[in-house]
This record gives sequence, C-alpha cells and structure tokens, in this order.
Amino acid sequence: MRQYGILTVLGVATAVGVATVWSAPAGYAAPTTAAVAPVAGLTAAQYRDSFAQRNGSHLTVAGHDFRFSGANVEWLGLEDYGPTPSTIVPVGSQHYATKYEVDDVLATARDMGATVIRAQTLGDTLGCAQCLEPQLGQFNPAAFAEMDMVVAEGRKYGIKLVGEFDGDGSGAPSPDGGESHDWYCTWRQVSNCEQEFFTNPALIADYENHMRTVLDHVNPYTGLAYKDDPTFAGWVDGNVLGVLNTPSPTLEGWIRAVSDDFHAIDHHQLFFDISAIDGISAPGTIDPGALRIPGVDVYATEYYPIVCNYEGDPANCDPKLIHQEAAQTAAARKTFAVMEFGWDLTNFPTSTALQQYLTGVEADPNIVGDNFWELLAHANGHGWQPIPADASHCPPSSKCGDNGNWWALYYTGIQTTSNTIADMAARAQLLRTHAYRMTGYATAPAHRPVPAPTTTSTTDGTVLFQGAAGSPSYTIQKRDSGGTWTTVCDDCVTDASPGWHDLNAAEAGCYRVIGHNLDGLEGPASPPAGNCSRPTRARRQ
Repeated sequence: MRQYGILTVLGVATAVGVATVWSAPAGYAAPTTAAVAPVAGLTAAQYRDSFAQRNGSHLTVAGHDFRFSGANVEWLGLEDYGPTPSTIVPVGSQHYATKYEVDDVLATARDMGATVIRAQTLGDTLGCAQCLEPQLGQFNPAAFAEMDMVVAEGRKYGIKLVGEFDGDGSGAPSPDGGESHDWYCTWRQVSNCEQEFFTNPALIADYENHMRTVLDHVNPYTGLAYKDDPTFAGWVDGNVLGVLNTPSPTLEGWIRAVSDDFHAIDHHQLFFDISAIDGISAPGTIDPGALRIPGVDVYATEYYPIVCNYEGDPANCDPKLIHQEAAQTAAARKTFAVMEFGWDLTNFPTSTALQQYLTGVEADPNIVGDNFWELLAHANGHGWQPIPADASHCPPSSKCGDNGNWWALYYTGIQTTSNTIADMAARAQLLRTHAYRMTGYATAPAHRPVPAPTTTSTTDGTVLFQGAAGSPSYTIQKRDSGGTWTTVCDDCVTDASPGWHDLNAAEAGCYRVIGHNLDGLEGPASPPAGNCSRPTRARRQ
C-alpha cells in the first residue's frame, strides 16, 4: 500500500498444542488436479512468450483479449524496504528474499490464479546498502542479481511482473531535517521536493538514468534485457509519488516527459501511472489533461475503503466511483486497472461485501485488471514471514494505521489482530475464484499439487520444516527400526505451530513431512531427515 470455495476448519490437539487444520467432510472426493494455462484461450507458452499490449481500452496477449488479476508482492526485490520501521522491521533490516521464499510466493500466486504480480522493489529501491541505487548514479550488482533470479522464476511459473521506478523511498532524510519526498532530492540537497522533483532538470535526469539503467539491464538467466523480456507486463512510474500538493499541469507535464522517454527506450512493455488518478483527481473522475498523455498505457488506482473510515467520508470509497473512472478512461481509449485494493474485514466487513465488490469488477469490461494488497510467503526454516509493521498497540479488528495486521494475506490463513484464520482463508478463496474469472475461466480449477516440504531441524525430536505452498496442514512420518515409515502425526501440525515434538523420541529418529493441498490431495514427502542411517522401505501405514 505504501503511500505515506470457503474453507472448513476444525481444531485438532497435538503434542505441542492446538492446531487449526483443514478437514475434508465425510465422503469427500478430491477433484482431479490438473494445472490450467494462466489465461483461458492461450497456451502456457503463448502467455509466457508474448508481451502484454494495449489495443485501445483493452489489453491483449498474443492477439487474445487479456484481463488480469493477482497480488502485490512488494518484497520480491528487497524485503523490509517499504514497511514503516518498527520493532518487527527495524531500520536497516533490508535483505534479499531467498529463492525458497520467491518460489513459495510464486507457487502460491499461481494456485490463486494470479497472472500478474506487481512488485515495487523490482526497480524501486534507493538509498540503502542492499538497494538497487545505494548512492546517486551507483548501481548494485547484488540487487540486480536478486532481481534477475526473481524474473527467471516468474517466467518459470507463468506469471508476468510489473516493476516500478520510484515512490516507496519514504524515510529519505531531507536537507532541512524533515522527510524528503525522494532520495534524489536528498542527494541533490533539494528541500522543496514535492515541487522540484517534477520540474528540476537534474532530478528528472536522475530519475530517467535510473529508469534507463533498469530497462537496459541484461538478465544472465534469460539473455534478455528487461525491456525485451515478455515476463514484464510493464512498469509503474511511481507509487502515488506524494503529489497531493502538486498542481495538475506540473504533474501531467512530468508524466508526459517520462512516459515518452520510457517508450523511446522500451518498445514492448506497458507504462502504468497511478499518480494521475490518486494524486490529482477528484474521486470518480480523472483530469482530462492526464488522459491525453500519449505515453500512458494503463491508468491505475488504489481502492481501500478503510481510508474512508479514517477520513470520515464513506462516499469517497463507494465502488461506483471506480467504475466511473474506468468508463472515463475507456472513453479516452486508454486502459484502467485497480493496482491495489484491500481484501480484509477492515475494508469489507463481511465476505459478502468483498464478493459484491469482486463481482462488480468482473462485470466491468472497462477494468482490465486488479491486484490485492499484499501476499506473504512461508519463512525460511519454519513458519511464515513475520507480519510487516508493528501493531502491538492495536486491539483486535482495529483500523489503526498502515500495518500488516489488516492487509498481509497468508494464503491458508493466520491469526492477526484484525483477521481470524478462518476468515482470512475463506477470503483467499474468494480472491482465487475472482482471479480465474478475470482470466476467462468460469470456475476455479482444482487446487494444484503442493511441493515437498523441507525438514530443517530434528533436534531433540522436534521436527521443523519449511512449508509447502498451498498446504494447510502436514503429516509427520517416522521410520521404525525395520525401515517402515509410520504416520505419527496425521494432518495435525500447521505452519503456525512451533514444529512437532516426538514424545516417544527415546533415541534420535528419522522423519519426513508430507503436505496436502486444499482439496486433500497428498503431495510428495520431504527428504528424510534426522538419524536416517538405516535403509527405507516404500510402504506407508
């Protein structure tokens, strides 16, 4: 956000407490699981290898009409860069996501039907040691290496990416001791950044140098410059860019200049702008001058009813205003997308309200796509990535500030101060069905098979593991002295549990972990871990 089928659950006792796990009803038969192409009417290869293009007020891929849905995954290029610093995300905690985290979130997104992921930190990181541009005009090979891996994995999973050039560098110290709009202003010692960022030739040149360096970078995994890779659907100029006090002609002039320069460099990909709607336009309208900018392909907005709760003006978040903006954009023969929207109960008090909103988007052909905020992944070692930002002072269901207790989505559900496990899991399935409908499928397919977990520790008989994307719970098996695998924990532990402890671990054992998907289909077992010197026999009890 960063401007400054229903799941059945039951409780099952385990050796380490109570876990909330999925349970199939009596007589349940899992549907046949078959991976479907990302977009109905296209093969997976056609979607992967073709650029997303604008045709008037619509998008196409390989000549086929294209509407997308998916997630924001801000952290793909650099974790802990965007969230407000807190005890959980302290200053200076930026780090690169591991390949496991990247694969986990991409696999989760694909099971959710995502075709496009917006990741601000694929391009927009400045002013820190791990950032893409740590100092003015200096670019970080390690940051590019991380992005290269993410892009290659996105291609493998059949997901297109939307990168970004600027906007999330809040917290850049300003020359006068306050906060700067942007690191370029800090580096250039410019204090009136909200105005000069859009008019100062030196600052514009800094931005465009960053943009050109990103687009021209060649990915060694693919052999393609980013600008020539169809894995990128396009690029956002900046995340709302703090333009609330910028005059419309000034902002429009800047968007016109940088979008023209973008297309002079990049002849294939889409140019997204968010600022022209969310920065200078009244709700439900877009400044006509903004719609006449030739280089903008997609005009995008954010939709968070929670904001109206703060500002005391619920009318400003009436969803009909989004449809008005979409109609105005389509009349100008440009495309319109909702690049961020809230999904939880602080934005939609009931699942029915969320479903009504999603159905309205699906029914509006003037909206080419949407991305919810924001998808998180399993953590390295065990469990889930931490909830971004600190809300320890917030009571349950509180609408208090920009923190992940209300917007962080963990696919199979976790408990936060704003969401229950069951409600989060149920809403995730509504988002999944919506995504498949947006890409041409009448119904969501069966869930994809889950990958094998990875056992990371068996110290003192406590089994820890890295979770499998899409698995709500896990089975633990132990090998006996005869080499036979015996189930000692049947679907009784989750990613939220502190591992599983073997109460009968008189001696070090050999263990493996098995996940299953939300249809109950069992996945492959993890490689054996622990004291596994004896041979195994392929028999399950």
